[in-house]
Amino acid sequence: MSRSLREDRRNFLRRVTGVVAGGAACALIPQLELVGRAFAADPLPGSDYRALVCIFLFGGSDSFNMLIPHDSAEHQIYLTSRGGVYDAATNPFGLGIAHDQLVAVTDTQGRNWGLHPRCAAMKPLFDAGELAFMANVGPLVEPLTKDDVVRRLKRLPPYLYSHNDQQKLWMRGHSNRTGSAGWGGKLGDRVEASNLGLQSLPPSISIAGNNLFQLGETTLPFAMSSGGPAVINRFRNDGSAADKIRSESLRALIESSYEPIMQDQYAVIGDSAINLNDTLRVALNPTNGGDIATVFPAGGLASQLRMVARMIKASRTSAINHRRQIYYVSLGGFDTHQNQMADNGHGALLQQLGDSLAAFRAALAEIGALNDTTTFTMSDFGRTLNSNGNGTDHGWGGVQLVMGGSANGGGALRGGQVWGSYPLLELDGAQAVGRGRMVPTMSVNQMGSTLAQWFGLPAAEAAAIFPGIENFAQSRLGFLG
Repeated sequence: MSRSLREDRRNFLRRVTGVVAGGAACALIPQLELVGRAFAADPLPGSDYRALVCIFLFGGSDSFNMLIPHDSAEHQIYLTSRGGVYDAATNPFGLGIAHDQLVAVTDTQGRNWGLHPRCAAMKPLFDAGELAFMANVGPLVEPLTKDDVVRRLKRLPPYLYSHNDQQKLWMRGHSNRTGSAGWGGKLGDRVEASNLGLQSLPPSISIAGNNLFQLGETTLPFAMSSGGPAVINRFRNDGSAADKIRSESLRALIESSYEPIMQDQYAVIGDSAINLNDTLRVALNPTNGGDIATVFPAGGLASQLRMVARMIKASRTSAINHRRQIYYVSLGGFDTHQNQMADNGHGALLQQLGDSLAAFRAALAEIGALNDTTTFTMSDFGRTLNSNGNGTDHGWGGVQLVMGGSANGGGALRGGQVWGSYPLLELDGAQAVGRGRMVPTMSVNQMGSTLAQWFGLPAAEAAAIFPGIENFAQSRLGFLG
């Protein structure tokens, strides 16, 4: 066997180890074709650490109720489109938030905005320049006007308003109909060579299970829970006598040599996976400094972000020594066709998002990683402005957010701003089609490309990860320096 083939196989097996250790083996089968391939990217220059953290809001968040016009005239237009102020007794079908209930914020240009009343935890972040909003983002093949859409003058993204298909477009970072990799995974392919420490740990780490976003062409994500790496129960040397016997038997099996060679490699993978999990559990052990003091609120998203903060802390030590990492967490429940305005509806989800972000920000400051971490949201789509009687239906463009260290405080985020073109929220406005579905004015691949270039992706390589980016005037927007 040639040296190059041996190196390719070694690299492949190292990547597979992360999948098996993380319990994501079901993602392996489509990748077996990669045994003979290697992604020959050079390490990025420098020695800095950077992390991207994706929060996927599953179901399609009604984000025009997260960031709301505060100007009196524009707010009245918003209320008209939303069917008036919601009141369970007098206007149960209304979707609007009253002006005096808004959490007022002022951007760096002096314009006033309103946050949903349950997004109060976002205000200090926005005021400090550590939070920015991306207005009217969505999948696009090329820039579109309302007339382009209505008259079908230009190409539209495929399968608009479909949950699964639009999730895939967001995760792929382009509007092609097919693709087996996500933009986070492809970015992981590119930066893997920069992680010279614990090489069995991939650059992409999921706290929310398997996902297309982190699936690369040559790398696969490591999956763990908010409680940490998987534990092989009843196969532990520190357990009962029976546990020790089972553990020793398993070790004997995987440390043996086998024929044919693939059977032997299964044993190598199993041994490496166990070692990887053991290494991570040691690094995350509180007695080794693997915990954090910041108190997080209750809830699944908060628990996921707390584990991300612990992993970032551990990853910057000699035990892991990674320079580039891509994390994935998620929050579901945003498909609000029913009971959107109920106490446990959309507002409760926004509060969970805001409170979790505030705690995560505090944890990043605690471990000295605030300026090195950029967190962002993605979601299936926005939603209709008007009511379906008890909620909203599938839309297109919406508002996303980005959190990170402020440019005024040594970070890269030009926060305290609303980037892009926030539309007039009219049902039949200049950007609205069919019940207030907004035609995006910022594309998914522009937003993703900007994040990726902050992460270290050379501008010349943006089109390789974000096909179609050349159709837009800018591949890097101004919200990250």
